[in-house]
Amino acid sequence: MSGQRVHRRLLSVAAATVSITVGALALAGCSDDSGEATAKGRDLTALQCPMVETEQNGLNQYTPAKNAFDTAELLGLGLAEAREKAARHNCEIIVSREDDKSRPVPIEIDPTRIYVYIAHGVVSQIEGVGGGL
Repeated sequence: MSGQRVHRRLLSVAAATVSITVGALALAGCSDDSGEATAKGRDLTALQCPMVETEQNGLNQYTPAKNAFDTAELLGLGLAEAREKAARHNCEIIVSREDDKSRPVPIEIDPTRIYVYIAHGVVSQIEGVGGGL
């Protein structure tokens, strides 16, 4: 009789394990796609430049211009190359920190300015766009 109990207990543990595994796979959303994102449109979390002032519901806001680009594309580029890429979109690079030393920067709002950190001549971080937007 105790042998049957052990056998039943093992079967119930195995069934629970299979159920958990099947549930986890279903939640993980296994599918045939290659993992590529299917969403279309702009990444709303991206820091883009240039920005343009628009009015929505009586409030002035800044939204990406038609020729805006994701400033994350500047990461890893040398300063000169980053400035060239930004200039193609009518944007300007402002170095606010270089090799762990802060630099003075303009404080007025300008939606065409990209504030960056530089490490060893390479853009290492995007601080922001516009100076307080």
